[in-house]
Amino acid sequence: MLTTDTLIATPGPTEIPHRVLLALARRPTNPDLDPDFFKRYDEVRVMLARMLGTSKGNVVVWVGEAMSGLEAAVANLTINGNKVAVLSNGVFGDAFADLVASYGGVPIIHKVDYGKVLDPDKVKAFLRSEAREAELVTMVHCETPSGTLNNLKDIAAVVKSEGKLLIVDVVSSMGGTEVNVSWGVDVVIGGSQKVLNLPSGLTILVVSDEAWERMEKVSYRGFYLNIRLWRDVVERMEFPYTHSEPLINGLLESLRMIEEEGLSNVYARHRAISRGVVNAVEVMGLRLVPESEEYSSPTVTAFYTPDGISEAKVREGAFKYGVLIAGSWGPLKGRVLRIGHMGYTASLNMMTNAVVALAKALNDAGYRVKVSDAVEAFLNGVGL
Repeated sequence: MLTTDTLIATPGPTEIPHRVLLALARRPTNPDLDPDFFKRYDEVRVMLARMLGTSKGNVVVWVGEAMSGLEAAVANLTINGNKVAVLSNGVFGDAFADLVASYGGVPIIHKVDYGKVLDPDKVKAFLRSEAREAELVTMVHCETPSGTLNNLKDIAAVVKSEGKLLIVDVVSSMGGTEVNVSWGVDVVIGGSQKVLNLPSGLTILVVSDEAWERMEKVSYRGFYLNIRLWRDVVERMEFPYTHSEPLINGLLESLRMIEEEGLSNVYARHRAISRGVVNAVEVMGLRLVPESEEYSSPTVTAFYTPDGISEAKVREGAFKYGVLIAGSWGPLKGRVLRIGHMGYTASLNMMTNAVVALAKALNDAGYRVKVSDAVEAFLNGVGL
């Protein structure tokens, strides 16, 4: 290997900024007993509340990969035998149906192709017909395996107009594009290892007043995934179990970096870098998984490998040039490559390296592209 380091250009986990690494390395104390840790945890809640359009009292951050939050939302809100409307245009949307069934709910699925996004008008028709008896609705904002971004604002308005509660997976979108629970979202679930640029290990939850009320009604009896146990932890100065001080320190620093840049600037940077990567992919003659560029997420670009070219071979080739890119999951596995531009990695220098590595890897695999054209397309897309 001629490289001395590897750029992680995957859609999570991601590169970790130097400032966050230093925060992770801070000397630990006892988070169960140290009053300063509770202050830091509360500061994290305040900043997340500002980002997500809510109040800090509705924000929970616990130890566990984001999947624990997705399961917890279903476990705490699903009533045995009740129908749940599952809106799906991808792998993780489909997974909600499995979670609902595992907790005794009856998933009623509205499914669209992986390259498409959810249509608010069709969602409304679905909620008024097959899913009219459902009290809960689930959806995914950014479907990372296919690189699509659903119109959360309009779909939330539709769900709320039908008098239903909405659970949303924002794991791959939160921090990279606007997410505002005031649009009518009742539970959002995020994670630490995507746009927030931390190691995996934290789940972020925002719970509406209506969702808290339903949780009391459902009265989930489990412990680790019991969201109700976290409602007043700061006021009581007591966590249900020992928290991860290094991860909270890292999250606090990550959120400070976002606030220093300004949320609108962060979102604009993600949009610009995404346009650049999409431009480069298209100039190389590669087909996006999203059927329209407007469906593409600003945090990840997903595209099909050329006919006759091994997806694994392209990934291996990019790694040889010092860049780690991703394949995909489910029905797209072995057919799709993905480049993540999340948080710190949504940057000119990092994504230039990613585009060069991809172009070189494609050439090495037998698919001819001009590296300079790909780089020029990326820079033009970014606006340079």
